[in-house]
Amino acid sequence: MITRTAKTPAATNTGPLLSALQCGRVDLVLRYFEPLYIVPSIVEECHRHGAGDELRQLINVGSIVVIEDLSDEEQQRAWRIAEQIATSPYSNVPNSCHHLPEAQIMVMAARADLGCEVVLLEERAAREIGQAMGLEVTGFVGVLIKAAHEGLLVPNKIRVLLEECRSKGTRYTDALIEAAMFTSFSSLLRKLPTSGR
Repeated sequence: MITRTAKTPAATNTGPLLSALQCGRVDLVLRYFEPLYIVPSIVEECHRHGAGDELRQLINVGSIVVIEDLSDEEQQRAWRIAEQIATSPYSNVPNSCHHLPEAQIMVMAARADLGCEVVLLEERAAREIGQAMGLEVTGFVGVLIKAAHEGLLVPNKIRVLLEECRSKGTRYTDALIEAAMFTSFSSLLRKLPTSGR
């Protein structure tokens, strides 16, 4: 779970960004992370999913969403990471090409000049590889949990938002939605005063 309170630069894959656009809660992502660094293929993917115009607006503002290209050497590293993701036991798609955008984001996040402290990824296989690389990883669900912890959302709203994303094509399982709600409720319960203290 995210523990920062100030905005920090982050690199994001399509999934977290698309989810935020799908349910109209980009504001929550931008509450914690800015700028959001992306690679060009993410613009194309958001466009294919019907969120290209909204993403283009964020890019045109200036420093909210920033597109970065990778060098040839960085692309080679990304291909090696994509192969690791594809062969992970957690991967649902054993095709390296499918995982290249996630790998590119991880390589970009490692650039010292960007100052990315967090990588936003959704797929479990990519998250596992990113964590093994020493990257701090979260996703849109983590952002929602953080917002609930801060009192910006009630835990039941997490279900509503994730189900809205799911209705638009994002693959959030019932188990993940329930776990996010449980984590949010648990966080709220820890904040309540107990008698006898």
